[in-house]
Amino acid sequence: MIRRNQLGTALVVLALLLFTVPALFPVQAELSHDTTAVTFDGREQLEEQGIEIIHYGNLSDRGQELYVETLETGGEYRVPPSQGAPEFDYLTGAERQQVREEDPEGRHGVVAIERPEDADIPPADEPFDRVPEENDEEAEPHREQVKRYDLMEISKGPPPLGATPQLVRLVAALLAVLSFGIGGYLLSSK
Repeated sequence: MIRRNQLGTALVVLALLLFTVPALFPVQAELSHDTTAVTFDGREQLEEQGIEIIHYGNLSDRGQELYVETLETGGEYRVPPSQGAPEFDYLTGAERQQVREEDPEGRHGVVAIERPEDADIPPADEPFDRVPEENDEEAEPHREQVKRYDLMEISKGPPPLGATPQLVRLVAALLAVLSFGIGGYLLSSK
């Protein structure tokens, strides 16, 4: 009986400690880079949409590194706020909404990376499964023009629910509930 009470007390104390983990270690914002957005537009159409176009060679070393890492990781890449690129304007959802209200014509939080023809970088994420028709002489030049521009959405915010920081908080909360339930049962049963 004494051992049961000690174990129950230990589990309740562990539960209380685990409940404080999310408060002591809040999830920090991350900078998100996403190249999965699709466009079949060329330079003129992108400029008309208010999308900033940055030539790959004009990116800083860090900007080039982030772009390549994003392509290599399947189109999504996140870093801590201190590891972003200076040329990217990272906006939170609220900031993006405010800027959108002030300038509804622009696509804020999206840049187009102009890829050089001879660059040794991974292929763009945008699909090119449209087969040009044999008699359509404009289709192939248009396709080549489109392959030069890769859209990248950039933002600042909390990581998605499946990210490691979120999972640590979830596991801590689940273990706390389990420990509290078992400990409470052991203390209340005779």
